[in-house]
Amino acid sequence: MNTTIETSEGKALVTFEGVMDSYIVEEVSQQLEPLYELTDTEITLDCTKLEYIASSGLRMFLLLLRETKANGCQILIKGVSPEVMTIFESTGFTKCFKFV
Repeated sequence: MNTTIETSEGKALVTFEGVMDSYIVEEVSQQLEPLYELTDTEITLDCTKLEYIASSGLRMFLLLLRETKANGCQILIKGVSPEVMTIFESTGFTKCFKFV
């Protein structure tokens, strides 16, 4: 699993590449922690190269949403494959996040 974070004024892009299983989520979660401090920022989670997301990864996305929403941030998810979208749909996550 490879995660990159790029930030610029008012925007952040997080790119996930690979399989987000329960073994890697703790590491990825730690990488995302600096995003909790952002204010009034559009945070885009690029899932174009995300092959799979486990339930622990979904919880991590929810935590990111909860921690950043209070600071006026918006989370967008883009590039979700049909296979990964099925996971988001079956868990109700399509109601929590904006997909672009």
